[in-house]
Amino acid sequence: MRKQIHCLPGIILLVAALSGIAYGASDFQWTLDVSGTSAYVLTTVSSPKVYAETLPANNPTINLILGQRYGVTNLNPAAHPFQIIAAGGTGDVVLLSEGSVVGSLEGDAGIAWIDSGTGTIEFTVTQSLVNAFAAGGGSAGYRSQNQIATIRGAFALFGTGTKITDPIAARIPKGSLAVGLEPVIGGLVSPLGLLEPNDGSKRLFVYDQIGKIWILKDGIPLSTPFLDVSASLVGLNINYDERGLLGFAFHPNFASNRKFYTYTSQPVQGVADFTVAMTGSPNHQAVISEWMAQAGQPDLADPASQRVLLRIDQPQFNHNGGALRFGLDGYLYMTMGDGGAGDDQGDGHVAGGNGQSIQNVYGKILRIDVNGSNSTNGRYGIPSDNPLVGVPGVDEIYAYGLRNPFSMSFDSLTHRLYVADAGQNNIEEVDLIVKGGNYGWPLKEGSFFFDPNGSGPGFVTTVPVTPLPAGLVDPIAEYDHDDGSVIVGGFVYRGSSLPSLTGFYVAGDFGTSFSNPSGRLFYVNISSGLIQEFQIDSTDSSLGLWLKGFGQDLGGEIYVCGSERLGPDGATGRVIKLIPPRLFLPLIKKDLTP
Repeated sequence: MRKQIHCLPGIILLVAALSGIAYGASDFQWTLDVSGTSAYVLTTVSSPKVYAETLPANNPTINLILGQRYGVTNLNPAAHPFQIIAAGGTGDVVLLSEGSVVGSLEGDAGIAWIDSGTGTIEFTVTQSLVNAFAAGGGSAGYRSQNQIATIRGAFALFGTGTKITDPIAARIPKGSLAVGLEPVIGGLVSPLGLLEPNDGSKRLFVYDQIGKIWILKDGIPLSTPFLDVSASLVGLNINYDERGLLGFAFHPNFASNRKFYTYTSQPVQGVADFTVAMTGSPNHQAVISEWMAQAGQPDLADPASQRVLLRIDQPQFNHNGGALRFGLDGYLYMTMGDGGAGDDQGDGHVAGGNGQSIQNVYGKILRIDVNGSNSTNGRYGIPSDNPLVGVPGVDEIYAYGLRNPFSMSFDSLTHRLYVADAGQNNIEEVDLIVKGGNYGWPLKEGSFFFDPNGSGPGFVTTVPVTPLPAGLVDPIAEYDHDDGSVIVGGFVYRGSSLPSLTGFYVAGDFGTSFSNPSGRLFYVNISSGLIQEFQIDSTDSSLGLWLKGFGQDLGGEIYVCGSERLGPDGATGRVIKLIPPRLFLPLIKKDLTP
């Protein structure tokens, strides 16, 4: 499956193999030589998290992460004993020292200092060590006991930042743009999106989380669903659930080949194409399927035509992604959440988080060729220009470092790919996706550093928890939970009825409250990142729904999907079209039910 992320490749060389000395439980190791009396020389590291630049390096700044244990091999311990110091301030203070000198923190049980006497050192970076670095105005550093002026360097400390309680103080303002809301269809359960096929029929297809796809023909909903896969879904929690029929897309050649695609959450059935190690069992499986409309009956899918392309184990019920879109290149793009739970940790999550691991498919944008067959299971193709083809990693990955990219769309004019990535406890973000891009989760939440914590809810912080890989991509727009709970992404407006909206990305928030339907509608300047809230109709009404998705027709007009129920339950689900503002009209008409 996959590999390590966009870090500079370190030389993974166990110091024990060089020195013949067995280390204890060190997380990271390095080896130091010395150049005369001028510098320590860093020659090997076990991970780029220790040092990510070119080796050998003279007196480099070495990374230290709070809570991690380090092992050092000093090849010249007799002539140049290694000392860890609080540097500067009122003068160097020796905290840990090789040889006969005893540092002030060598008796700290948490640090668990080890000095073999023959060049092997081990220590743990504890909060007491971090505090000692800063005492008296000092900074974290190291030196040779015998050449304290020349053989010395600095440590960069990570995981020692301060929690940020209000990341974005400014609130989303009410903008000058106003829209009207025109009812399209009601009587649904939990609609997530709307599409129009490029077949000249002008039909609109609405997909509902409970497993049904409905057709509006000449503005009238047909009484029989186009497709009903509700019986194949995992049992949904009617109070709240992130599983179900989550994605739907037409093949670019649907007019001639009648093919379309779904993403569904189904019970675990056999061996998955992609999985991750767990102590328990997966909660369910994500299933990507190809179908065909019936020949001669285009308003009905052929249930017998299903061809499963991919089956993916999902560790938890939440963070499933699920969006499906075809690009101009003819390839199918799909979003995968990080596997669920919280902070990208827990059962089914690898060390450092699934989002940052290129050895699995979680927290990713995947890209496949539905017309090919060179995948491992032979049911689809892998585009030759996918970024990890030919290098370690899952070949299907197009971009990574995402948490729950529930919403994804292409700009129909520029063909740029936008994703709304649902945040953890603080930040909701809009990302412009580039091939091979790493969007930072769980090292960052939005543009902020993120601390998964490990013993409680994660939080954004003033400094990184761990050294960051190069080239992380920040969002083009973001807001914090003062303004809502979960971003729901939509589309760049390319219609004709709202010319002032042209080029803006239309999105919204699921709801400011989980007790009352309180979704909000936003428009985003994709150049400046400014997010503003729409005025709704002449009375500036509220949406009155939990916002669950968006749709766009071939004319570029945008539709809003929502429900008065938090979960997939009831019959209050509606689809509403954005139109020029007018006097408020009732939202319920064209229901599927009498």
